[in-house]
Amino acid sequence: MYKNINKLLQQYQKKLTFLISSGPTKEYIDPVRFISNESSGKMGNALANAITRKGYRVIFISGPVNIFPRNVKLIKVTTALEMFKEIKLNFNKADIIISVAAVADYRPVKTYRHKIKKKKSLISIEFKQNPDIIKYCGKNKKNQVVVGFALETENLVNTAKIKLKNKKLDIVVANNKESFNSKVITAYIISNNNILEIKNKNKKFIAEKIIDETIRIFRNIASC
Repeated sequence: MYKNINKLLQQYQKKLTFLISSGPTKEYIDPVRFISNESSGKMGNALANAITRKGYRVIFISGPVNIFPRNVKLIKVTTALEMFKEIKLNFNKADIIISVAAVADYRPVKTYRHKIKKKKSLISIEFKQNPDIIKYCGKNKKNQVVVGFALETENLVNTAKIKLKNKKLDIVVANNKESFNSKVITAYIISNNNILEIKNKNKKFIAEKIIDETIRIFRNIASC
């Protein structure tokens, strides 16, 4: 019994390490054209700041954005493959992994060395799938908590529940496309036995709630 109590105390006193992926990725077609999205990195920033305020460590992997948190280990990437590489390199260093990055699902099969010239005829560009980073994290976790995000235009909560189950996540934070570049958003923090709806709050407030719920789940896992 005393061994179990000591183990629990050690887990509670442990200085947790968080691994966060944030921002968009860019998948280049040629040197000046790429596919990407409107992710600003603001939610990732808010999460990292919420964590460092609590005194925990953060490894922060960021796609190309203009804002970065302080007091973190910062790793800058551009493409989905670069982000996946850094996630794998740092995965075992983290107790909690939060994938808020809006990673491109596809990349061009071919990247042109020079700018594609305008033509009168139509051109076609072939794409292939990028790795499913959050699925990798869920599959390979060992006494870790993995948090994913789901941005949807329809069936928001149901789609997030499916993602939670299929990708073996501990939490999915669901929001809609209006969350891009918005100061105030509505989000659902979904775990296996709970759905917390947060309406019309700023990203700092929502980030605090996400981190509190994440730490609660980690403590529950650590006490088993």
